[in-house]
Amino acid sequence: MGAETNLFIRDLRAGYDSLDILNGVDLDVPKGQFVALLGPNGAGKSTLLKTLYGMTTIKGGNIDWCGKNIAGYKSKSILGEGISFVPQGRCNFPVMTVDENLQMAAYSIRDARVKADRDYVYDLFPILKKRRATLAGNMSGGEQQLLEVAMAVLQRPKVLLVDEPSVGLSPAAIGIVFDELLRLHADGMTILLVEQNTKKAMEVAQRAVILRLGKVIWDGLPKDITHDELGELFLTGKMRGETEAVH
Repeated sequence: MGAETNLFIRDLRAGYDSLDILNGVDLDVPKGQFVALLGPNGAGKSTLLKTLYGMTTIKGGNIDWCGKNIAGYKSKSILGEGISFVPQGRCNFPVMTVDENLQMAAYSIRDARVKADRDYVYDLFPILKKRRATLAGNMSGGEQQLLEVAMAVLQRPKVLLVDEPSVGLSPAAIGIVFDELLRLHADGMTILLVEQNTKKAMEVAQRAVILRLGKVIWDGLPKDITHDELGELFLTGKMRGETEAVH
């Protein structure tokens, strides 16, 4: 565990009430790294993000964040710890303007900081500054996804959890959203991404983590696994010719 690693997940077991999804996840997320969580449907990828954000029932294990165990914290407390979440799907307020959406996202920020933080977000996302008086529901899917990222970034988090940002977007819009995520990462933000578009995720992430049946079965550099090996892991949990999954 290096000094630059802030987030340690150990034997994390979680789900929804009596339904178990995560079955002993071990994962380290180094400060400033861009990590893609991949795997077949039902692997537990989105559940892992929701668990980190206090939205599931934790059955056991630890989430060590900067020296404290935050397993079981509520979402508001986790947000206060510097972890923000961009959920899957359109989660903005469509009949409010961009500016009003950002005001809603600033509910936990002291009044004296709100304008400065909105200005900070507009500097990060100039396209939103141009659309600040536009109703969110009247923007393109890509612009709405950027707004949702901006609403999370408004809190100036240390870690950004992003769940399936490409869902429902055109290829051009996907490119825009991922370019902005790369720019945030280049500025030093730690990003933990769940993405159905594995090709795109492997292009942008520094590291790939594959989950299956609620456990990590592969963790390494995207360049170290081929498309065929990735598919084999998704289907069987192991690479061809191996008796066990690669860790």
